[in-house]
Amino acid sequence: MPRVCLALQGGGAHGAFTWGVLDRLLEVDGLEIAAVSGTSAGALNAASLAVGLAKEGPAAARAALLDLWQTVSRLSPLGAAVNSIPFFPLPRSLLHRALERIQFFNQFVSPYSAGLPRANALRRVVETAVDLDLLRRQTQTPTFISATDVESGTARVFTGEELTADALLASACLPDIFRAVEIDGRAYWDGGYLGNPVLTPFFAEDRGTTDILIVQVTPFVRAGVPEEPTEIMGRVNEITFNASLLRDLRMLTEVARLAKGEDLENPVLRRIASLRLHMISAGDALTRRGTIGKLDTRWSELTDLRDLGRAAAERWLAAHEDDLGRRSSLEGNYGLLS
Repeated sequence: MPRVCLALQGGGAHGAFTWGVLDRLLEVDGLEIAAVSGTSAGALNAASLAVGLAKEGPAAARAALLDLWQTVSRLSPLGAAVNSIPFFPLPRSLLHRALERIQFFNQFVSPYSAGLPRANALRRVVETAVDLDLLRRQTQTPTFISATDVESGTARVFTGEELTADALLASACLPDIFRAVEIDGRAYWDGGYLGNPVLTPFFAEDRGTTDILIVQVTPFVRAGVPEEPTEIMGRVNEITFNASLLRDLRMLTEVARLAKGEDLENPVLRRIASLRLHMISAGDALTRRGTIGKLDTRWSELTDLRDLGRAAAERWLAAHEDDLGRRSSLEGNYGLLS
């Protein structure tokens, strides 16, 4: 089984889908993860994955991911409230309508408004579920986390000793919910605006593989034109958070097409020319849930998403496992890169 680099998209609670994908991939004998990048929820998944692999390998990584999402559900305001009354389950449609109303009114309230807490609600999750000291020390699985510099509008990629709690919080800092995270005198927002997820670290240096497997949570395509305010904003966010990934994929496939067969002296161009791109996508399973589902951190929802992710990974392995180390399985399958 060849080595593979994993690129993990963000998507709030929908990141539990990625948990399921990783859970299934970690069961594959001989699969070696050469490096991992992540943004927002993908950053938390990447950190837990790397820490678990550094501890005791795939089994520990699966346990670390389980602990991460249990912590998300237990410590998030919604999860804590709903999980405490399991005898009174809320229908998904009813809860999501309530969340849509809350999200709509939140658009008119700044996280800097007087009276609102300054503390980032995700900090307890990060500091409880992720062994940050080990994450910074480990070198087995190079880990790359992206955030957006608020003032310059550029991406910053954190790695190695830079992988602090603040770096993970910056990667997941949605500006309508959280105050910007300050690191080294710079303010950062969610990394999804400029790299969802970042791919450059996988070919900027030799990782021992040119296979990149992207786990996509946010759909490229959604049928129909939204009309409700929350649906409109949700679709705008989907397009925004996918723009950088589409740009990177189009650029890489075009450069690879032009460079193939050439006698290239630049090692980066040689690696791009030999890239093999793959993607496991949530598809209709998450599209039907709508963007508001990204706020639903009930344990029942997270485990359902995990199961969807495991099933998607199982289908992908059945169709494309033999492509790893041989050829790209992305081109021609999605109609997006022509």
